[in-house]
Amino acid sequence: MAEAQDHTLLQSKCKAISALLPYAVWQKEDGQPEMLDCFFHVVRASRNLKFIWYRASKYASGLLSKASPHTIVLVSPHLHWDLLEEDSVQQWAVATSMVPCTDEVAQSVVDGLLQIAYHHRSSPHITIDVWSWLTKWPSLPPVCYGRYHGTTNHVVKVVQGLKDIKVLKSYLLLVWSEWDYLNNEGFDEMCALIYEDFGGVGMGHHQADLIQQLDHILGQLDQGLEHLQQYKPSLGRYSVQCMEHQYRTLKEVLLEVQRRMYSPMIILLCMLTSVEIYRISCSIHVCSSSPISIVL
Repeated sequence: MAEAQDHTLLQSKCKAISALLPYAVWQKEDGQPEMLDCFFHVVRASRNLKFIWYRASKYASGLLSKASPHTIVLVSPHLHWDLLEEDSVQQWAVATSMVPCTDEVAQSVVDGLLQIAYHHRSSPHITIDVWSWLTKWPSLPPVCYGRYHGTTNHVVKVVQGLKDIKVLKSYLLLVWSEWDYLNNEGFDEMCALIYEDFGGVGMGHHQADLIQQLDHILGQLDQGLEHLQQYKPSLGRYSVQCMEHQYRTLKEVLLEVQRRMYSPMIILLCMLTSVEIYRISCSIHVCSSSPISIVL
């Protein structure tokens, strides 16, 4: 069985191993999942951002049309979606609506979703029901192609445009990570949406969740490059420095939003509003308790 220390050797064998994917899928459909399970284990052990050889993706359409929903979902993060057509996206979207949620399935759906959103910008098949998988909060691996491309300006705007604060927060919690820096334009968009979407009344618990995630990331980054490279060998010093800058900036933006919410003027207005509501409620109580005489 392939182990973590074999990742360099495995990467050099990706073409040969990729050629086994169709056979592994067919075996799983015949009730023998062992080979496909082994394939996924090798892919994870390789620590490669996109392990499957791109030429093997020409078989993907045929695989998706014959495979079960569960198999489609598990295979989807490993395909080259830039080479696949809209009908493959539709098959994948249908499959996500048919599979029961497990940790493995949720991880695969979210990874595949972010890749598809990046490569198929205007796909009508990526509905709010599909995006709602983000709220499962699966634990994405250190090497994750979906998270790597899932922070582009376009993807950020699409998620924000859903007008669902729970999905938007879940998206940020998933793509903010000590394993990847953010796309520059997507980072700017995130700073702006914090003011727009998380700056209103009643957003305090969402802000706290986001700050907690940023504190966790910064704590991991503080452990140094050598610690991080144990799990993602491709990480370099520049990437870590970039992440430190981006995630500290995002935390500063969130803290600024909190300061604005709890400024003295805002607190005074809230107090005055509460007093006024109390006065009106008392007036209503007094009026309602007065006897009413009816003259016939």
